[in-house]
Amino acid sequence: MVSFRQALIEECKIRGYSERTQASYFNAVNQLTTYYHQSPDTISDEQLAAYFRSLSLERGLSSATIRLQLNGISFFYKNVLKRAFSIDIVWPKRPQRIPELLSKAEIKRIVLACQHDKYRTMFQVYYGCGLRLNELIHVKVGDIDGARRTLRIHQGKGQKDRDVVLTDSVLRVLREYWIRYRSGEWLFYSSHIVRGTPVSETSVQKAFRRAVKLAGITKQCSIHSLRHAYATHQLEGGMPLNQLQQQLGHSDIRTTQRYLHWLPELNNGAKDLLAGWGVSDE
Repeated sequence: MVSFRQALIEECKIRGYSERTQASYFNAVNQLTTYYHQSPDTISDEQLAAYFRSLSLERGLSSATIRLQLNGISFFYKNVLKRAFSIDIVWPKRPQRIPELLSKAEIKRIVLACQHDKYRTMFQVYYGCGLRLNELIHVKVGDIDGARRTLRIHQGKGQKDRDVVLTDSVLRVLREYWIRYRSGEWLFYSSHIVRGTPVSETSVQKAFRRAVKLAGITKQCSIHSLRHAYATHQLEGGMPLNQLQQQLGHSDIRTTQRYLHWLPELNNGAKDLLAGWGVSDE
């Protein structure tokens, strides 16, 4: 499997795939071989079909998760083993529910309940810019352009760079954070001892869950709920859909349109979502 892994990584690198995609594809193939205890080149199409049925019937995985597995495995078979396969997959249907939306007041309570300056700042930037978590933790000091009021996102989802607009409030929060911590390369570094690496996603997620609990929020939410709230609140404030698409980094505007399900009506005038918070004051 070692040689197969190396071949898979090389094929991903040739196409410019991110390390996360490389890891995702390898994990998909590794789970398949672990399931059958066989080398992947000896697994038949019939076994592949049975494996994908097991993902739904035995493990109860969602269609999105199964599709991730299929992407990785089909890429491996096509580009490493040079073998095409065609199988019928029954995609499980799950109830379509609109996620619970955090209100502006609830987000402010979560931010104020956070007891650590670094994570409090991260929550504000996450919500104030609509970033993805992976984008947030990989922000470098040099990515912030105060003169242009933009944040450069390098190789976001889909391996695309983009500039995100920084509002006055977010820019002020970032400046105050930098003055206090004097970050090195990574804006949100792992620790005072280990400044050469960005903070981990797990640490941010744990901090968010603690803040939600302290704030007394009972809605089902995660750190990604801040991005959902940003998108919905900006649409509510009047931000054009194509502008929101750019800010969020969506390649297809239909993905951005999904946020309209929270908005029975739209008002006018995009707003600075952090304006008037005063959350950075001690």
